[in-house]
Amino acid sequence: MAMYKVRIIANACITRYDGGERNLLDIVNSYNLSTDDATLVKTEIATKRPDITI
Repeated sequence: MAMYKVRIIANACITRYDGGERNLLDIVNSYNLSTDDATLVKTEIATKRPDITI
């Protein structure tokens, strides 16, 4: 997956998490990403928001 898509999904996950949705792992899994892409998204989230635990 292209990195711009990873950043978009990561930002969407953070927005949903900040909006009060369930835990972050459930949010990431709701996008039905491949294992490699999900890892990239989780890494991007950890980089942007280290205060959020996955």
